Amino acid sequence: MKIAMIAFEGFTDVDLFMPWDLFYRVKDPTYAAYDGEWDVRICAAEPRFASYSGLVIDRHEPLAWAAEADAVFVVSGGGSRAKIRDPGWLAQLSLDPARQLIAAIDSGALILAALGLLEGLSATTYPSIFAELEAMGVRTERRPLVIHGNLATGGGCLATQDLAAWIVERLIGPDAARQILDSIAKVA
Repeated sequence: MKIAMIAFEGFTDVDLFMPWDLFYRVKDPTYAAYDGEWDVRICAAEPRFASYSGLVIDRHEPLAWAAEADAVFVVSGGGSRAKIRDPGWLAQLSLDPARQLIAAIDSGALILAALGLLEGLSATTYPSIFAELEAMGVRTERRPLVIHGNLATGGGCLATQDLAAWIVERLIGPDAARQILDSIAKVA
């Protein structure tokens, strides 16, 4: 299975690193111990970019890699506003909910809307972003998770765990999803 995590300059740290960690746990025998193919990559247009807090990271793959992924996770952050106004950046994302699971957290939903993937659907996002998403013609729901078939949106940074678990459940099964969520809930 291939999972693409879409990031950009100005991303929100927790929106990338929490699901990254949960996806990693799928292969860790301490947690889910899935022994099938599991390849998670951070995809971005720029080879090196920074989070809103200034943490600089390198991409693993260009955005085009996401077209072949089984699942795509779009992160959030102030940089999303620049990306929805950048036709060249959007054109690099060839996503297809007919054959891919596609999830977005908070302002990542703006990217899904800009790609036309939320047309006729509802979505959720961070409370301060509702008006922006509604201005793009998307009906909003004030819930932590909204799912329509192979598309899911999450509202609030901690909904990233729900989105990651949704992807894991759909690709591997409910036991693996439960195991990774349980792994962050346990106190040593």
